[in-house]
Amino acid sequence: MKKFILFLGIITTSLFAEITLQEIDMMIDKIKKPRDGILLEALAKTPDPFKIEVPISEANNSDSIITKKDKDFSLNAIMNGKAFIDGEWRVKEDIVSDYTVTFIGKKGVVLVRERNIIKLFLQKKEHKNIIMIKGR
Repeated sequence: MKKFILFLGIITTSLFAEITLQEIDMMIDKIKKPRDGILLEALAKTPDPFKIEVPISEANNSDSIITKKDKDFSLNAIMNGKAFIDGEWRVKEDIVSDYTVTFIGKKGVVLVRERNIIKLFLQKKEHKNIIMIKGR
């Protein structure tokens, strides 16, 4: 039985090993070719994808426009479908600084305002005050 399996393996390998050394060399040459990139001038003209632009008319109507860069939310706890965000317990559909709480999970919360989405996660606490007692 072992001889049959060995024979079958050798036959299968020889049938499917149709690639030649020349083909392998051609593939390696294709990989070594330098790739075309973007010119630095074109890269400098690319808009910042993380910049939030507010039209002037909207900026004049609202004195306190809070963006993701301007406001850091703190999620401290999640319990019974409520999230403790910025010192207050919040439930789904509550408004937090112009953001709506759309999801409260076991480990995180999702806040949405128009097309801006902020995901908050619970931080893992580091136990720095643990005293280790070593045995003899």
